[in-house]
Amino acid sequence: MEPEDADYIGLRPYSSTLPSPFQSTCRKGPVDAIRAAIGSKTPTPAFLHHGLVAALNGGNVEATRYLLESGAPVARLVVHNVLGAPSDRQGPLLDLLADHGWSPNSPYYQGAVILPRVVTNISVLRWLLDHGVNPNHSTQYKYLTGTGEPESSSCAALEAAATRGTAEAVKMLLEAGAEVENGTPLHFAAGASPPGANPHAGRVTPTKEFDMARIPVMSLLVERGAKVNQRAETRHMVPRYPIVHAVMAGAIERVRWLLQHGADPHLKGNFGSAMECAKHGSEEMRKVLREGGATVKSIDDEGDGQEETQGGETN
Repeated sequence: MEPEDADYIGLRPYSSTLPSPFQSTCRKGPVDAIRAAIGSKTPTPAFLHHGLVAALNGGNVEATRYLLESGAPVARLVVHNVLGAPSDRQGPLLDLLADHGWSPNSPYYQGAVILPRVVTNISVLRWLLDHGVNPNHSTQYKYLTGTGEPESSSCAALEAAATRGTAEAVKMLLEAGAEVENGTPLHFAAGASPPGANPHAGRVTPTKEFDMARIPVMSLLVERGAKVNQRAETRHMVPRYPIVHAVMAGAIERVRWLLQHGADPHLKGNFGSAMECAKHGSEEMRKVLREGGATVKSIDDEGDGQEETQGGETN
């Protein structure tokens, strides 16, 4: 973020600081109407910026071009307004912003970048990757300086795609150089829950379709080096292991897949092992764990979760 960008952060299309007729004109109207609204006066950068935000949100490509050519500043946060435009106009709008100085790697507040926000929008994701976005950039997590650069070894985009994106999105990021080792994307995929569900607030029961939709993503991640028994190293209270995430998410098919690929149901995180968490789950979940090598005692009794598995090798 450049120092002068601070004047434009947080401005939205219908801010009370500008008359709504001008915003509406920029959002929907032709360039001639925008030119007439400005008249003979010299518009301020803030005035043009408000118009640009409205034009981007409305998907008004010609208005966006006119405002940029008239001197509308390209504050780094302004790119998010493109996401409100119709999908078929997002690419042309991004082209215009790029032609006027914006870069896919331009950070805004505390080094944040747009990539993790668009992992479910394949067309915008492809545009960003084609234009050189770094898939390992994200918000700073060590030094939170407002005008600083992004974290350069982040896994935020890949973890976001693992949670809610498609296998295609994950593959695109991996092929662009996203590093599995930068984070724990397999944990995110294994623990993905339906919108609004919270495993810490009650039992999660995803549909089989939702559950299985993460398995192609998990398979891709393991092919690229993710370990099914990797312990998440963090100062936060987390389940630590992919299989514990999956059990807490009620994801029976993911648990089955992880067991088939060597996951150890005895490994304990902050919330216990997969077997201990299964005490609060369904009978079907406990059955899958037993079939995968967990002992009956460790699931059904108040054991310490340290019994040896009966399965094969782990990763």
